[in-house]
Amino acid sequence: MTAMNRTVAAASAFAIIHDTYTIFWREMKRYRKSKGGVLIRLIQPAIWIIVVGNTFAGTQPLIESVGFDGEYIEFMAPGVIILTAIFTSIFGGVNTLWDRRYGFMNKALVSPVSRSAIALGKMSAISLVAALQASLIIGIALAIGVSFPDPLTTIPQIMGIVILFSLGFAGISVTVAATAKSQETFWGLINMLGMPLFMLSPALFPLELLPEWLATLARFNPVTYAVLLIRGMMTGVSEGGIAALAGIGVIAVFVVCVACIAGYVFTRDVNRPF
Repeated sequence: MTAMNRTVAAASAFAIIHDTYTIFWREMKRYRKSKGGVLIRLIQPAIWIIVVGNTFAGTQPLIESVGFDGEYIEFMAPGVIILTAIFTSIFGGVNTLWDRRYGFMNKALVSPVSRSAIALGKMSAISLVAALQASLIIGIALAIGVSFPDPLTTIPQIMGIVILFSLGFAGISVTVAATAKSQETFWGLINMLGMPLFMLSPALFPLELLPEWLATLARFNPVTYAVLLIRGMMTGVSEGGIAALAGIGVIAVFVVCVACIAGYVFTRDVNRPF
């Protein structure tokens, strides 16, 4: 009986992996056909790293006060990488909205594909696209003089953090898209989450320089840990007394919680019309 249970569990796990990959591959084909949209979403982060990075160059004494002796643009580059990941992943759920409106979701729901696998497949595709776009921002950063210690080691590590982090925000996005009663509701909630979470982090200024109440709130923000992890990899500067493993652990817990919520929502609400 035990052996039979194991066989059933293994078959179930394989089916979920297969279904997840099928949805993932479909989403990647969709992104391949929308190269214009991908490039447009790169404009804002590129402006941030080039224009804002030079505009705030005069804040050098502030970042030097917390032990950072590089240029301000090097300090904020990790924040812009995460900004790219946030907006790519949190806007990625719009495809789920179109799937609900134009009938694909109904077809998927009556097929043998697991509903949780639909959510995981979409999240995986969105996070990979976010990592690809973040890699382009890294290319821009290198072109304007931002240095990376041991790029062959550091950049793959940064991509790993971006993919993990983006899975969480992709999960938020597809969850909102699965439950939204209208496009306006989706965009309203997404815009309410994206930029405020970015600003409530040490992306632009050190955690130590934030007001105490704001720094406390920032410690509950997964964006904070992603920014600090990547900044530590790029500059060697450790902020806020947060260890790298602790940061990875916080992001991993965030992703697991969001994935569970997304799977539950897809099981319950995604077939509701709007």
